[in-house]
Amino acid sequence: MELFVVNRHGEENKTVDEETNIARILKRIEKRKRQRAKRKEKQSAIINKTREIRTEKRQSKLKEGNGIEFISPALDDTEQELTNQSHFKTEASTLKGFTILGSDKYDKKPKIKRVLPRWLSNPTIISVNLQNLEHKVSNTKCLDKDLKRKLKMNGIKYLFPVQAEIVPWLIQSHQQSDIISPRDICVSAPTGSGKTLAFVLPVVQALKNHWTKKIRALVILPTQDLAFQVFKTFEKYVQGTSLSVSVITGKCTFAAEQNELIFENKTFGYLSRTDILICTAGRLVDHLNETKGFDLTHLKYLIIDEADRVLDTVQNDWLYHLEKHIYQNDYHNQNFKVLNLFTLQRRRAPQKLLFSATLSQDPEKIQKLSLFQPKLFTSVIHSDNINVEVNVDSFIGKYTTPKELTEKYIECSVDLKPLVLYQFIKQENLRKTIIFTHSVESTHRLTIVLQSLFQGQLNIREVSSRLETKKRNKLIEDFTKGNIDMIICTDKLARGVDLIGVQCVISYSVPKFLKTYIHRAGRTARAGELGLAVTLLSKTELNNFMNLLKEVGKNHLEEIKISNEGLESLGEKYKQALENLKDTVSKEGGQTLRKIKLAKRQLKKS
Repeated sequence: MELFVVNRHGEENKTVDEETNIARILKRIEKRKRQRAKRKEKQSAIINKTREIRTEKRQSKLKEGNGIEFISPALDDTEQELTNQSHFKTEASTLKGFTILGSDKYDKKPKIKRVLPRWLSNPTIISVNLQNLEHKVSNTKCLDKDLKRKLKMNGIKYLFPVQAEIVPWLIQSHQQSDIISPRDICVSAPTGSGKTLAFVLPVVQALKNHWTKKIRALVILPTQDLAFQVFKTFEKYVQGTSLSVSVITGKCTFAAEQNELIFENKTFGYLSRTDILICTAGRLVDHLNETKGFDLTHLKYLIIDEADRVLDTVQNDWLYHLEKHIYQNDYHNQNFKVLNLFTLQRRRAPQKLLFSATLSQDPEKIQKLSLFQPKLFTSVIHSDNINVEVNVDSFIGKYTTPKELTEKYIECSVDLKPLVLYQFIKQENLRKTIIFTHSVESTHRLTIVLQSLFQGQLNIREVSSRLETKKRNKLIEDFTKGNIDMIICTDKLARGVDLIGVQCVISYSVPKFLKTYIHRAGRTARAGELGLAVTLLSKTELNNFMNLLKEVGKNHLEEIKISNEGLESLGEKYKQALENLKDTVSKEGGQTLRKIKLAKRQLKKS
């Protein structure tokens, strides 16, 4: 049999028999195999030679005594010559300071160790143990008799660890302020550890002897609820003194707030009505821009509570406007604090006090505050002995939770979450519980389902931004008194709101961020009381949530098992609850549409 062969030029020039054609093909295959083998040998020789050269260089550098391994990113002449001989340019180029793929032996890059500023790497460590209190109020010499008496009236006999550290330090720094400018401080401690009282007491004691009304302390908070909470604490401890406390958050009209802040005197011009001002960042900027005579140039204390959230707020660029106002007639730099007679005559920058359970360590955010010789007070994770030497990385930038807090989780499918939650509440016989969801809509729907399942056995209410402030405050007050068993809410209540006696916090919706989880869990186990935090997780959410907690050293959370047999018996009840949810949402939707139509008709008539 003959085959027609086409040459490489596409010409049909000759015929050969089948056996001859097969022999030629086999020869070509063998020839290509030999060529590949030679290329591989050459390539391996180049790689081995290059490794030897690099090793010799490294050893010679170490012999010189500098102790540093440095590999030049460029190849020397010998390496370049070897590389040019090879057709395998792609792999040779990987030798230029990069790891050679497929090689088991290569130099590992040294792990980069984080370098922190001295004030961050050398903090004062605060204990998180709130049950074995040792610092008696009566033995705190720096506090005056009036404040000790008021603490006793409010049932406070012992100072919490954060108060025992911060209060004497701030009082002493104020006493020395005529000699040297006081340092700014950052305080990172668990929620419910007494941070508010830690700045209220020293500020009241420092300002109580001033008789002329000037705003000397400014407290900035992220929300209205937190602002009023701090306002009430200040009111307790300024009673019997000449100090006045005001709060501006936008709850009242702008004119009413202006009247509370200042008044105009024919002889002396605008005068202040208050000594201590508590506000939200946005409302502060409004008054700085629009209120004539509003003066913060005599400020001694600038306190930022829930500092990480306030700093995240870019609302009206409040920090820029505040600094511009304070230093509007001051030509010297606010950071210029060298001790001499000239600077003593000038106005000093206010002492900045930052407080949070999740204090930011972002250098860009901290830089914005222009802190003066800052000092950090922080809590240690997993350390009972405060005198033990602790690795800095084990607590700097980490979030702490109270020692009295127990943390657990429940794994369940998404569609059965409401039923699992109902069974868990019944199983543990829970009262005084807060349940967190991710949205207002989810809060509303879950409230309807649980109310249907419990059928009046528990008083369950929802708290969201849809509620008016008065109604929301009334619900929180009833919950605190025990008239309401459970509150279902969004993360609006997760920050700083002091709810007394909360037994359990349940995250129905898994928190996306570690900060959110820390603040949710912080609503319980406050002021030394025991508390429980439980998170409901689906299989897909479990790994991400556990990895989130590993960042703060929480490696072992106990799982709560809910019996499937108990859930099966509740099938009909659950089905009825879902039907009730559907009907209720449908009716509410109809009512909303009617309201919209009515509003449109009224607009047309007008």
